[in-house]
Amino acid sequence: MAKGMHLALVLALVSSSAMADEQPKVLPFSAHGLFTGDEWRYRSDNKVGGLFARIAADLVAMPSGAPWWSGGDWLLFGTTVGSTVALSVGRPSLDVRFHHLVQYELLDGPGHFTVWNTVGDLIIWPTAGAAVLTLLIVGLVTSDEFATQTALLMAEAFAVAQLYHNLIKLLTGRAGPQTPELEGDYFGPARGWKLWPAGTPSGHMASMYSLLAVLMYSVDHPALYVGLHLFALVFGASLIGDNYHWLSDVTLGAAIGFCVGRWVVQHRSTHFVYGEDPPPLVTVTPMPIILPGGGGAGFGLVGTF
Repeated sequence: MAKGMHLALVLALVSSSAMADEQPKVLPFSAHGLFTGDEWRYRSDNKVGGLFARIAADLVAMPSGAPWWSGGDWLLFGTTVGSTVALSVGRPSLDVRFHHLVQYELLDGPGHFTVWNTVGDLIIWPTAGAAVLTLLIVGLVTSDEFATQTALLMAEAFAVAQLYHNLIKLLTGRAGPQTPELEGDYFGPARGWKLWPAGTPSGHMASMYSLLAVLMYSVDHPALYVGLHLFALVFGASLIGDNYHWLSDVTLGAAIGFCVGRWVVQHRSTHFVYGEDPPPLVTVTPMPIILPGGGGAGFGLVGTF
């Protein structure tokens, strides 16, 4: 039996190695962390169910890949967390002082023109949603798989960013600029739900950057990177100028949204890794193997690679 099992294993390894040379090269980080194999990438035959399954998996998969983060990833993480703490801790904190400078020295008080208000929210977010929905419809109608995939990945990143930023807000319970008498203090989860939707990080920034990052990495063109980053910079500045968020709220929200959108493309997009070809569907089934002539028997793994 031992000889039979050994032979079956050798044949399986040789077969899979030969097939591997013909398959597209998967990026080295694509399977780092939980729920990050090719079976978790977007598939055109499971658009709706796959979307909701990936959103749930993303919440666990993203932090589980931390041991494989690059030096640049850890630098971004450390810089973001460090700057958030440095800017927001103290009474009054540095970002509260900066906010006062912007509002009263640069903008002459709270009576200035604002983009972010009740009307602005009702215009900006439905417009963004309509743009993503239009991209999805165009992709479905014209059978443009790249457009369809990009729209669904944008929806996925947006949903994950929403869940992450709201969870952090509720846990930290930070007062926003709308309650200036609290001077941006942290009150923790006991008051987080009372202060919501104010708080850190900025949900506006996290949500918008998650959409922009998916576009950046899906299209992957230098001009688009520059243009969308500039748009995000103006977007974030307006949140501070319009008295919606402190500086640290905006920077933390930007980092969360950007990293979520980038991660979704790198780990969920098939186009990012395989181009126009779909990923191989890996199936493995254990089967009994009996060698002719009484040479042995055992179990082997049979499947597609």
